[in-house]
Amino acid sequence: MADGKPTLHHLENSQSQLILWLLEEMGIEYNLVVHPRAANRAPPALKAVHPLGKSPTLVTPAGRAITERSAIALWLTDTYAEGARFKLPAPVPGATTATTDDDAVREEHLVSLAGTTLGQLLMLKLILGLLVRQAPLLARPLVLGVRYALNRAYLDAELALVVAYLDAQLAPPDGAGVDREWFLGTPGPTRADFALLWPVDWAMQNGWLDFDKYPRLKAFHERCTGRPAWKRALEKSGGYDLLFW
Repeated sequence: MADGKPTLHHLENSQSQLILWLLEEMGIEYNLVVHPRAANRAPPALKAVHPLGKSPTLVTPAGRAITERSAIALWLTDTYAEGARFKLPAPVPGATTATTDDDAVREEHLVSLAGTTLGQLLMLKLILGLLVRQAPLLARPLVLGVRYALNRAYLDAELALVVAYLDAQLAPPDGAGVDREWFLGTPGPTRADFALLWPVDWAMQNGWLDFDKYPRLKAFHERCTGRPAWKRALEKSGGYDLLFW
């Protein structure tokens, strides 16, 4: 669309909801194309936007199609002045406080953790659940046994390790004072927070973890989903139910 606005191609019930949230937080003008799922998958129409046919896909005013949440968030916050408040402040020369590690490297670490380490564990949880539901009736007890064994031997402990680590990242950096509202100690969310809400929400909606054991992450989730921009994004999307599989 040659109107000087970015266009978000949004898939209902997907991680594209996080980019829609960012756009609403930024308050910029944008176009929104909502794509309903086809048999619970991305529809073929998305391949006309980008060869991968995935969502979110953001088409810039210049016609460039960008995929992947972290890349889209980076482009938006770098391109628009309204994105400045969602970026890390410039480091203070000579600073030696406990927050000096809250830099671009830590931000990238948390963004990568959300999309790779944690995302892969949750995807495995999803696949195991789908295998059980799709298994023939006579084979289902065997598949249930395999899921139980994998969860007990590896998946549950690994998932708990990563989530406990994230919960600890919201603790006061010096061990005293109040918990952090945002992962990098900023006044508002940054790219790390936009990235991490997705796996936290995915796990919470599916009941894969007891978030009462991780009170800081639970409070983080409530903080994000209570923001007016999040609520506006929900109103504009085609749905955000991650239990549709």
